[in-house]
Amino acid sequence: MTASAFRVLPRTALNAAIALLIGSAFAGSAVAQDSEIGDEYDDKPKSGSMSGSAAAAAERARQRKAEAKNKANTQPPQYPQATRTEPAKQPVSGKDAKTANAIQADYDAKKYADVLSKVDAFTAAGSTNTYLQSYLYQLAASAATSMDDNAKGAEYFKKTIDANGLDNNGHYQIMFNYAITLNQLDRSADALATIDRFLNETKSEKTEAIALKAYLLSQLDRPAEGAALYEKILAANPTDRSVLMNAVALYQQADNFDKANALLEDARKQGLLTDGKEYRALFVGYINAEKYAQAQAVLEEGVAKGAIKPSQTLANDYSIIAQSYYADDKVPQTIDFYSRASKVATDGEASLNLAKVLRNEDRLSEAKAAAREALAKGVKKPKDANDILALPGGK
Repeated sequence: MTASAFRVLPRTALNAAIALLIGSAFAGSAVAQDSEIGDEYDDKPKSGSMSGSAAAAAERARQRKAEAKNKANTQPPQYPQATRTEPAKQPVSGKDAKTANAIQADYDAKKYADVLSKVDAFTAAGSTNTYLQSYLYQLAASAATSMDDNAKGAEYFKKTIDANGLDNNGHYQIMFNYAITLNQLDRSADALATIDRFLNETKSEKTEAIALKAYLLSQLDRPAEGAALYEKILAANPTDRSVLMNAVALYQQADNFDKANALLEDARKQGLLTDGKEYRALFVGYINAEKYAQAQAVLEEGVAKGAIKPSQTLANDYSIIAQSYYADDKVPQTIDFYSRASKVATDGEASLNLAKVLRNEDRLSEAKAAAREALAKGVKKPKDANDILALPGGK
């Protein structure tokens, strides 16, 4: 006698993580690097009539301005324990800066096809500036995904990473975006390898990354490993019910009902179970562990608190409890729970089972009333109900 285990679904925070972060991927120190491109090109002295000393003074002023701007835009390292050594900053020539700014302008104007063609043309020309390559490839990746071409976006994300020209903040944000895009392409194994690399190189404990790995493990039929990661997140966020339910669902899929039940029971004691699905998850776990008394207590508490609403599902759950009592020859309790099931059921199966138990107890009038209700609601075997109605005696 079993109840269905819950299938794991991405938690809300994971959905937010899986939504592409392209728009904010370079909001950190990469913006400072972006500014270097603009400064290198736009802030050069334009006048050719300056004296040598005046030009030198103007250049020093420009440099101080660029340094102050870059310092203001610099973000603290998001991955202070990263094993990757950040590449040295590379100067960008005026010509290349002009090209990059033009591509950026196309991106800002949502001319995404132009972005792709210009990035391809520029990189094909053989630039050796790895920062500029990475900068342009990430623009192309953003453009491609904005065109709903995740396959092309994934290609450019990989090229961004392989070019290896960004600072750690930008490099690892792109790596995370790459893992997300691979997931959206149903390339779960590749996405897992990427997020593993991200976690190994950054030594990050960010919830979004751990949750993504847990989700990918669930997609790859490795529920026990995924559940352990969700539990790790739960330890840091003990009131996050969505994480709790994902951990429970995966432990159930791994047939570790004791672990799933322990998590849910602990949450129940803390008053964290408020939704009918949460209560039913614990009910399912106890039923599958053949702990019917605990299952009954959970079901009744959920109903009493209004979390579990009348439905055919509730009727089915009441019927499971009734069957457990019937197996133990506890007839009064069997009748009680079949009666409860009959009241909330949309079909007549619970009423027919009630009629059969009442018939066996020689309570024919009640049995016939239940049989009539079963026929009115509809049953798979109407003959069984009609046979009870045809019995002599009763009303």
